[in-house]
Amino acid sequence: MKMKMKRTPSEESSTKNERRKPSAPSQLFYSYFSLDRHALSDLISTKQHSDDFIATRTSYITIRLWFMCMFFCLSVPVFSFFDFIFFPNQEAIYLLAARIILSFSLFMLAKALKTWPLVRTVRIVMPLAFLIPMLFFVASMLIIRAIPTEVVPSIFSMMPYFILAMLGLFPLTISGSFFVIVCVFTPFVIFKLLLVNQPFWLFFNDVWLFMLFAGISLWLQVGQLSMLMKLYRESTVDPLTKLINRRVLLRLAQRNHEYHEVYSVIMFDLDRFKRINDTYGHAVGDKVLVAVAKVIQKELRTTDIIARFGGEEFVAVLPEINLKAAEDIASRVAIAISQQFITLDDSTELNVTASVGVTQRKQEEGIDEALKRADDFLYFAKENGRDRVISDNDYLQAIA
Repeated sequence: MKMKMKRTPSEESSTKNERRKPSAPSQLFYSYFSLDRHALSDLISTKQHSDDFIATRTSYITIRLWFMCMFFCLSVPVFSFFDFIFFPNQEAIYLLAARIILSFSLFMLAKALKTWPLVRTVRIVMPLAFLIPMLFFVASMLIIRAIPTEVVPSIFSMMPYFILAMLGLFPLTISGSFFVIVCVFTPFVIFKLLLVNQPFWLFFNDVWLFMLFAGISLWLQVGQLSMLMKLYRESTVDPLTKLINRRVLLRLAQRNHEYHEVYSVIMFDLDRFKRINDTYGHAVGDKVLVAVAKVIQKELRTTDIIARFGGEEFVAVLPEINLKAAEDIASRVAIAISQQFITLDDSTELNVTASVGVTQRKQEEGIDEALKRADDFLYFAKENGRDRVISDNDYLQAIA
């Protein structure tokens, strides 16, 4: 069995600095955003969002965007019936052609969302899904421009504001929403300014009304994003340690499994933690868990996936780390945990140790099997004296 070996201060410092450097090629796993960060930065852009939240929000937007595209793809041609009632045949035929083009375009956008359900796809489809209807508005107004205004149904003139209202269905960031609004606003202004013969005060009124609807839409979007973020964090982040929970770990680990052939799993369990709760109370136990979580986060990379797995158990998934390196990392973290002292109210200093199981994902193996093996090694460590690290090699040597 492999006992935790002490390192010299120079060795610990060198290894620690090496581990704290983020893995350059690994862009999938940035640090998980915490509950403590100011919310405004999250509402402005996605730069500080976790990849898992981006994937969750993208899935949410994709479903709504697909339904919107398909609904109008099917319903827009139907309204040609009313065109032939209100307008002369020639204009109605031109409008029918414009409606068919709009319907086909929306269908292709919906198909793209189904075929390539990616973040990049949504970022392309979202502005197009609102720009194309605005271009349809411009085309339809040009088609019926010779018809007296009192004969034209008000739905045509209200179309830009209806498009903006639809934008409020999506939890976009402020920067993302602003980009889409600009895409919609540009053809609107060009049409009103260059192609419509009207007094300037009417143009100003149209622009003011557009900005009013845009502001309301932006407010709805930010409200949705804020609520989605709040619910997401409450359901995925452990409120005590600020680490992700077991469910998110499994989801991120599965995604890691798709991107990295080599990764290792480390499982930590605090020794005799129940005795701490029974002796000092649960408040002290909570302080211990928070302190240990901080130690693990400090010792591991920002690209490693760290979670509170349950109770006093913590799990780390290390992308692009083989078993030998993972053993060294686990030993270093276990030493750091044992050297962490928690000061109690009576100035007493309390420290804990951890039993650790370490394994590397095997070929053609999923994350569940790797976690099960790490858990087995952890309990083997507990049954054989605690305060030690057990890996695949140690286990085989012990049972041989």
